[in-house]
Amino acid sequence: MLPVPLQVPVAPTLQDAGLLALIAVIVALLVVTLAFSAYTVVLRLRHEARRRLRARLAGAWEGPVLRALADPDLAPQVHGAVEARYRLHFVQFALEYSRRVRGEERRTLRALARPYLAPLAGRASSRRAEVRVRAVQTLGALGLPGYEREVLAGLDDPSPVVAMVAARSLARAEFPEHAAPVLARLHRFDGWSPRFLAAMLAAMGPQIAGELRRGLADEGQPAWVRAVEAEALRIQKDLGAADVAARLLGQPQDPDLLIAALRLLEVVGRPEHAAAVRALCGSAHVMVRAYALHSLGTLGDEGDVPRLIEAMEDPSPWVAIHAARGVRQAGAEQLLAHLAASDHPSALLAAQVMEEGRVA
Repeated sequence: MLPVPLQVPVAPTLQDAGLLALIAVIVALLVVTLAFSAYTVVLRLRHEARRRLRARLAGAWEGPVLRALADPDLAPQVHGAVEARYRLHFVQFALEYSRRVRGEERRTLRALARPYLAPLAGRASSRRAEVRVRAVQTLGALGLPGYEREVLAGLDDPSPVVAMVAARSLARAEFPEHAAPVLARLHRFDGWSPRFLAAMLAAMGPQIAGELRRGLADEGQPAWVRAVEAEALRIQKDLGAADVAARLLGQPQDPDLLIAALRLLEVVGRPEHAAAVRALCGSAHVMVRAYALHSLGTLGDEGDVPRLIEAMEDPSPWVAIHAARGVRQAGAEQLLAHLAASDHPSALLAAQVMEEGRVA
């Protein structure tokens, strides 16, 4: 009988090892892809289930809420339609609905939601900033008065977003008593748009004009904060702020603060403030010079028109156009028309500003 040859094991080559590694990588990627696909499907199903639940609850609540808004005595019907497990869902429904109503209807909606807000008071001190944002926003929209402590605490929150949400919630005309704490924290929002901040403050109404004036006059405040307060007073057209603004022009100030004071004077200033404005028409700062010339057109007299005409040839186009607008504001449109029809270097600018006046 012939002997059976022995099978000598063959060591895998480098090419075989590389192929096995490639197969392992492909299998791993396939498993990961399938896992992500399954997770996406689960998320989509959950999202769809939540959407259907919200739609069903909204359909059940909308009728009772509308009847209660028309007749607050029908509030018990709303509470009867809110199951205990869906109370926070109702708060969310009320929050979204509150953006569509004003005045007495909004107050009624707050009263409807108030019994269900207590859990949010605890969330206002959550470790997670996004949870605090949502809680403060909801309490500010639906819980005032009543949850002032939680919303006021938000002004000092480590997160600037939470602090801003709290400030916006408190900066409403119906709560002028909260103006002082909001103004005291205004320095926290130096990264936000000054125009946005000014509009927020102005929305609190003329009741806070006195505090805005005091802030504008306070040299201990940052210049940009005072500039925001000046802009808020300009939006409110507060006549009492004119003297404060004029005094600022006579002192060395931050250019942005000077510009804000000039813009304020253009709206609320009186002829006696023109002298302070004239002093800045030759400022080395381009925008200060520009706004001074523009304001002079409103506050000055006929004797200032030649100065404005001359400034229309300023090397800075910003200064030139503001000077031309000042001429128009001074009522010297005939001079602008004469310039526009001539071969004067400022003829095109004069024509442009005249057209602006016709469009406005």
